[in-house]
Amino acid sequence: MKRFIYTLLTLSVAIHATAQFKVTAHQEGWEETPPQAVREGFYLQKRMLAQMDNETGQEEILVFGHDNGHYPTFDLFKVYYVIVDHYSKNVKYLSSVYVNDSYYIRVEDRNDDGRSELYISYFKNGHFSTDEHGYDLQATRCYDRIECTESNPKNAKK
Repeated sequence: MKRFIYTLLTLSVAIHATAQFKVTAHQEGWEETPPQAVREGFYLQKRMLAQMDNETGQEEILVFGHDNGHYPTFDLFKVYYVIVDHYSKNVKYLSSVYVNDSYYIRVEDRNDDGRSELYISYFKNGHFSTDEHGYDLQATRCYDRIECTESNPKNAKK
């Protein structure tokens, strides 16, 4: 009976450890990611295709992140965005690192010019505060638009 209980306990711990790793460290898609887009300690969280410039090929928007803290009612993440040409794998835009409470990504063509823009949300200067128990997140949220103005990778602007 002792052996059965130890086996059950070990199995339970192993399942929870595996689940936690799969949630926090997304590993799929690494073989398609250009090495210059990856920063140490960050993991690929989301990827999507969009038409971001005047060229015929689409661009791939990659969201990388890692945990920045766990609180009772929310989690915080450090996040950065990369825009990559889908076919040539050239990096067109590499953002700064932002702090946010979600892996937020929104790609829309709000100005109807045939090119999508990346809309991001983050905490201003990475600053936030909570009460003494870790509740009541207080932060100034900023919203920005990232667009590729021309096909030249150096012309991505914020």
